[in-house]
Amino acid sequence: MRILLVSNYFFPESIGAGIWVTQLAKDLAAQGHRVAVVTSFPSYPVGQIFPGYRNCLALREIIEGLECVRTFTFATPSKSFIPRLISHGMFCLSSVPGYLRWRRPADVVYAILPPLPLGISAWVIAVASGARLVVNVQDIYPDIAVALGYLRNRIAIRLSFAMERWIYRRADKVVVISDGFRENLLAKGVPDSKIRVVPNWTDPDAIRPGKRFNAFRSETGAGAGHLLVIYAGGLTHNAELDTVLDAAAELRGEPVRFAVVGDGVRKEQLQGRAKELGLENVKFFPFQPLERYPEVLAAADVTLVTLNSAATYASVPSKIYKQMAAARPIIAVTDPRSELRRLIEAANCGGWVVPGDSRGLAALLRQAAAQREAWDQMGWNGREYVERYHSRRACVAQIESVLEEACG
Repeated sequence: MRILLVSNYFFPESIGAGIWVTQLAKDLAAQGHRVAVVTSFPSYPVGQIFPGYRNCLALREIIEGLECVRTFTFATPSKSFIPRLISHGMFCLSSVPGYLRWRRPADVVYAILPPLPLGISAWVIAVASGARLVVNVQDIYPDIAVALGYLRNRIAIRLSFAMERWIYRRADKVVVISDGFRENLLAKGVPDSKIRVVPNWTDPDAIRPGKRFNAFRSETGAGAGHLLVIYAGGLTHNAELDTVLDAAAELRGEPVRFAVVGDGVRKEQLQGRAKELGLENVKFFPFQPLERYPEVLAAADVTLVTLNSAATYASVPSKIYKQMAAARPIIAVTDPRSELRRLIEAANCGGWVVPGDSRGLAALLRQAAAQREAWDQMGWNGREYVERYHSRRACVAQIESVLEEACG
């Protein structure tokens, strides 16, 4: 097959979708397919064009044998909704003329959503290239934007849902990452025959269980007698980190330490709140280099995944699979309806509490400290689950099958 990937994120971006989209492109090419990529200039997560690149209308390059065209990018360090909306919108607009200048033939276009309007751009590209269209839905928009209060205007809401319906009607196949997402689309009238569930993955060979008492753990100040709890991810409005800080206040004076690793729009606010609460058991760290991520996870006794109620039912953070691969137990702060809860219970790899239940979180952490052996086993349960159901090889094979099915 001649496969054209359309994604806002790609190599050398080394966080989130940039990692797995690059892995997908390489693995499909390794299976003998002709793979090309339409993407933006790399800028995530710093919000500035990476060194070695200069923003322009379109740039063609070869990355490890993959043809790639990068189109004009509005890069901004702001994590606020409007600047990010403009940034995503700019790529949706620039990707079409960028492709038309390049005009690479394709049998199937595989577009990664969000941003939601990229589905329209991908459809135009598919029509221009005479290709089938398959969209991969990583987060359910506009549902999340409405739930979080980012999208409030009634006309804008109606138009956004109309756009979503338009995209799904024109896609030959729709790939979603969980059964919960599938149920959401079925409720919106998307035919079951069009939907395929392919979960996100991690590479169990890239993230293996490591030494707990390593250099990063030393930086946190946690000793052998402490339970070290690590949150590694974006400090955004979606992340329910106030519950974590409140739990840290509940555990003040007990042998539990917290490390918050990441950056984002709420970092200063969270640091200020931790200071106000006098939380000497909480330390903040910036995003760590990709090559150090396995060491960060290995240092933990417990890892955290946190999403507020507005976001949890329509989002599954892909980082959870890396935490499972590291064989560390997970506690999720999540809505009872969420895929996070379903995943943790299916894998028996930890526990969960609802957003705002700081006492419940503190109780779970006390249990983890008192029952180390049982919680360590939960970590290994997660590793085994990832190896069986969320390995890179198995998931890429499923996507390849969907693309072949779409081509008919």
